[in-house]
Formats: sequence, C-alpha cells, structure tokens
Amino acid sequence: MPDLFSIPEIVAAILTTDTVEHASLRNCLQVNRLFSREATRILWDRCGGSFPYTNPSRHKVPTVYDLANIAARNVSRAQYYANFVRKLRFIRGPENWPKVTEQDQWHDHLLNLHFPVLEAFTSDGSTHLTGEELDAFRSTGPFYDFHSSERTGLFWHVLRSSPNLKSIDLGMDEPESFQTIEEEAIAFINSTLALSSLSLSHVHRGGEDTPINTWSPGILGSLAALPVFCKLQGQYLCAKSLQNLPGGSFPALNEIATRYSGLLAILPPLFPHLSVLRLELSEPINEGLGRLAALSNLTHLDLIFAETSTISGADLMALAYGCPHLTTVNLPSASVLMMDDAGPRGVDINDATIEAFARALPNLDTFCIGLEDRSALTHQAIISLARHCPELSYFHITADVFIPDLIDGLKRIGDTPLKSMCFMRFYLPEDVQHTYEDPTGFAEQLVYKLAPQLCEFSINDGSENDTEFGDFVENLLLLPSRWGIHEQGETETEG
Repeated sequence: MPDLFSIPEIVAAILTTDTVEHASLRNCLQVNRLFSREATRILWDRCGGSFPYTNPSRHKVPTVYDLANIAARNVSRAQYYANFVRKLRFIRGPENWPKVTEQDQWHDHLLNLHFPVLEAFTSDGSTHLTGEELDAFRSTGPFYDFHSSERTGLFWHVLRSSPNLKSIDLGMDEPESFQTIEEEAIAFINSTLALSSLSLSHVHRGGEDTPINTWSPGILGSLAALPVFCKLQGQYLCAKSLQNLPGGSFPALNEIATRYSGLLAILPPLFPHLSVLRLELSEPINEGLGRLAALSNLTHLDLIFAETSTISGADLMALAYGCPHLTTVNLPSASVLMMDDAGPRGVDINDATIEAFARALPNLDTFCIGLEDRSALTHQAIISLARHCPELSYFHITADVFIPDLIDGLKRIGDTPLKSMCFMRFYLPEDVQHTYEDPTGFAEQLVYKLAPQLCEFSINDGSENDTEFGDFVENLLLLPSRWGIHEQGETETEG
C-alpha cells in the first residue's frame, strides 16, 4: 500500500467525503489497523437517537441499545467503541430505546464503560411515554435517580466518566426542586471548566407541566466563572438572581433561551456578547423593549410576551439601529401566532415604522410580528420588507392585507421581489370584508412570478375572497409540476 495511505489525515479525508456510504465504512474495518481505526472513529462519533440529519453524516448512527448489547457480550470491545463517542444521546423511543417494559435494565451494562472523549451529552425524560410504557419506567426506575443519596445510576456515571464534557442538554421529569442537588451541581460545574453549554428543557408529566426550577444565584455564580461557557437554556431566569454577579461574569456567553422575570435593562451590561436571545417573559414589559438595543452583537431575538405587554415604534427603531446584525426578529415567536394568541399592544407602530425598520435591517431573514390590533399594519408593510430585505425567507404578520394592492405593489418592485421567501402566514382582522375578483389569478402571480421559492402559505381569518386566495396558493404549492416531478403516465423524452 502506498505510503500516502499510512497518513491518518489522508485516510480520514478519504473516509469523510460525501460519497462514502455506511457499507463502505464497514468494509474499511477489514483493510488494516489505520483504516479500521479511522472508520470506527467515524462510525461511533455519534451514538444514540434523534440526531439532526446533516451531511456528510450518510451512515447509520449506532444506538445506545447497540452499545449496551456489545458491552453485555464483550466489555473490552464496547470500550474500544466508547473511546470514540463524542456525542451521546439517550432519547427513549421504539427504535433506539427498545424493551421499555422489560424488567431487565439492559442499559446498566453501560455502567462498565467510560467516555474519555465525550463532548456532548443529551438525555430526555420518561415523561413523553404513556400507558404501560410509562408505568414500566416508574416501576423499574429511570436510568438516573436524583433523589438517591449515593447519586448512582447511568446519568451520574456518564457525567463522572466524561472528563471532556462540553455540552449537556437534559429534558427531565425530576427533580421537582434543584435544591436537593444544588451543592453537587455546583461542585460538578466548578470541576468542569470546559463546559460550554447547559440546557435543562421543560417537560410535561401526564399532560401537566412539571414545576419550573429557577436558576439559583449559586449555580449562576459557578457558570459565570467558566471561561468558555456560551449557552444557557431552559428553566427560569430571574433578574434578582443576576443582580449580585461581579463584573466580568459570563465572559463568553452568547446565547440565552429561558423563561425570564424582571427588568430587561439588567441583561445588556451583564451579557454584552449575546448574539441569540430567546425569552418567554413571565411579566408584562413596562420599561420598554428598546433597552435591549444595547446588545449590539444580537443576531437573533425571539420573545414570547406576557399578557398586557406593550411595545412601541420607538422600541422597534431602537432595536434596528442598536442591533444592526439582526437576521431573526420574532415579536412574538411564530408558535404563539399560530395559536392565535393575542399579541402585545402596539403604540405608534404602523406601516411607516416597518418601512424604517426594514431599511435599517437589510439582512433580515426571519420576521414575525403580531399585534393585538391586527389592523395596525397593512399590505404596505409587506411591500416595504420585500423592497429592503431581499434575504427574507420566513414571515408571519398580523395586518389588514388587501391582496390586489399587495400583488400590485410587489410587481412594482421588480421581477422577483420575494425571491428568497419560503414561508408566509397572514393573520387578518376577523371582521375584514375584502372583495376582489380573480383570486386564482393573484395566486398564480404570487407563486409563479413573485415568490418562486415559496413552500408554505396560509391566511387566517379575513373575507371569503381572502380564504379562496389562500386555498388557491396552497393548492398550487402542492402541484408536482412545480417541483419538477413528472406526472404519472407522462412519457420521458428519448435522448
């Protein structure tokens, strides 16, 4: 074999090309020691279920059950594979977490392994299970037990046997209060200087929300001292827990996604490097959303407002000028608009406001805005966004949209004013009485000329013509010919 193939970097480059399939990697296990090691490293880089699909991950990801079965037969062999696992996911489901109802705790075989290069650990709770499966987990106990004084079980074992752990993402149905494990949590954080991401997802038990734990001052103080900690997600963040943190805390934090209570003004000086901010506000905004304009590095802002919240045109303009790198702005998030929940009250927000907002943020990719008064904005706001934000691809809005004027205004911009648009949703006033002719023709113009990349479209409420227009657009988007698919029975042209 040429000397070239004795260089690990060359072999790794060959085996990670997009054309290498799962079967090819398995065959490489038989070539020689170097090829076997590189193929094993690629095959076992991720272990578990529900990984997002991304190229060049063209091979089948082994499951936790696969690794446990190997460990039951040959611990040394299983440890060899565990030595390569960088991402471990315990997502219980039929494919990667079978035999839920069996008394045999097969996953206990993993207690004999350690994970020396593990960087990311993801675990769900058992709460999404129902019926017999949920009863089985409760009777045999989950693989973690927060209330055991010895802190035994697979969850604790993984934490203690992974010295290079950087990211922890947990969705769990216990403990009901972190106070029972706070001391140990702080000790773990203090000993894990490489920790960069901590996510404790909010889960449901029997259709009811579990109690939401608050990030305590002690845990926040430990996280604040970590040199590379960049992401905090889940649970409840209270301004009172942040107010006594020293200057220079969280030197690398750039993403927060959590429920929040307290003044927004405390966030910018404490987290000046934030680029992603997702907050579910438990209290109405009363000091002005514009306080977040001091976050000059912000690229993603996603807010869910408490009832009786108010935002103003001055707030929007402060954000646009203070945060020029924004590409995603959700006020509120699209999921809230989809549930038809009333948005915040808007003060001095009109089409002219959106025109100036769009001018200041030409790189805007995602924009959702929902106001309590659905008639505060019109089709002109959409035209302004199309004119000034060519990258806009995801768009939800509450507005009084008159379709003929919208189509006419878009045509005046140019040939394809919504060239990047993929998702559009309009929420019209419930009592609107628009009447216009030819909704079919307007639908064809939108789909074929004005927004050629459109994938999903809908109109909520509005008049009969608006509903017809929305239905016509949705039907056109489903046509096979739009996506280059041959109709059944169509003959191919011979070459």
